[in-house]
Amino acid sequence: MELKNGMYVRYTRGMINGYVPPKIAKIVDCSDNVLIKIDNGQCILREDIIKARHKIIDLIEVGDYVNGYLVTAVSKDVYGETIVFVGQKLIEEAGYYRSYYSKDIKTIVTKEQFESMKCEVKKDE
Repeated sequence: MELKNGMYVRYTRGMINGYVPPKIAKIVDCSDNVLIKIDNGQCILREDIIKARHKIIDLIEVGDYVNGYLVTAVSKDVYGETIVFVGQKLIEEAGYYRSYYSKDIKTIVTKEQFESMKCEVKKDE
């Protein structure tokens, strides 16, 4: 996979509870053959990159969270643009979901990041 500055990457970094939760970042400098500098100033290993795309929306998967909502579907519109659908159907009969295009996305949390931070509450019996 050819990496270029300005691309977005879904990558793994650091062990949490026995697995590595993928994160998403923007490439700042990929001139090194081993280390890639990302937008928060950190460096990641080239081998830790799962996938890279020019549009951040193309890295989103079902189960991730966009703008605080669970992604339930990822699709293409009639013009070929990626669109993510979140949450429950707004109008059950019509099948409408809240949806986001790339320009509408403010925050993304991968499903693995969310899972690694959860705290299970056990009920007293």
